Amino acid sequence: MVDIVKQEKMFPCGNAKCHGIIYKPAGEGPFPGLVMAMGFGMVKEAHADDYAPFFVEKGIAVLAFDYRRFGRSEGEPRQALYPEDQVADYRCAISFLKKQDFVDEERLCVWGTSFSGGHVITLLAFPPPGIRCGIAQVPNVYSYRTALSYFGGLDPVMMLAEQGRESCCSGRPAYIPIVSKDGPAVILTEEAYNYYTMIATKYPSFKNRVTLDSIDRVLAYNPGDYAHLVRKPLLMIITTGDKTTPPDLAREVASRIPGELSLEVFEAGHFDIYHEPLLSQIAKLEASWAAEKLG
Repeated sequence: MVDIVKQEKMFPCGNAKCHGIIYKPAGEGPFPGLVMAMGFGMVKEAHADDYAPFFVEKGIAVLAFDYRRFGRSEGEPRQALYPEDQVADYRCAISFLKKQDFVDEERLCVWGTSFSGGHVITLLAFPPPGIRCGIAQVPNVYSYRTALSYFGGLDPVMMLAEQGRESCCSGRPAYIPIVSKDGPAVILTEEAYNYYTMIATKYPSFKNRVTLDSIDRVLAYNPGDYAHLVRKPLLMIITTGDKTTPPDLAREVASRIPGELSLEVFEAGHFDIYHEPLLSQIAKLEASWAAEKLG
């Protein structure tokens, strides 16, 4: 078992600072590095401890972080989920990790899951220097097409967004639950409700809501459009029983990636990857793959 050194850090992202946790092997390095962030509205504490140690075991230093406006990071308005800002936060996290004297800035990987799995596709399409590969678990690839599968059309979603328009435009954000059984919510699947309500009881920094003006921005974010630009190696994890990010959309995007693609398919639901026995199985697979690609 490799000794793991953990360090909490704040690093600049635009006009705020993001909170991150570095997991590294004992020793001076330099080690290859990996940057990870979580899915829709999620905080790093939910899964960083689950996945990061597997990469450290392979000699990879990991930076897990919260996006601006979420968790322990700074930024206002709280719980505003703007995909373009989250991708920018990844870039700031990559830049910060590259500056650490124990990291080899030429051997870096990006990791994302669910909504942030789409960020990995975006980052590999427009990669910062030093990024060699990426890992995308059950990725969101087409937000509007996923919304169509939930609601049957976009009009209901746009009506939800419009309810808080005046408040959001005036700088007084209105909110909508990520999941709920008592009214409108962003994600409507039963598996998502069970997962997010469990997370809410375990991690106080997680809040089950996003600003209503997040909805428009999320709908317009469709990283699958960039599939033809991805030429860095990508490991994509898909689950056949996924009701939250439709696996057929992920398969479609995978078929259009010209670069080296490793596609792993599991008979499971979207959130089963965060529980044993699949969690360890997938994390070991990912860590071994990343170690190979990072040399």
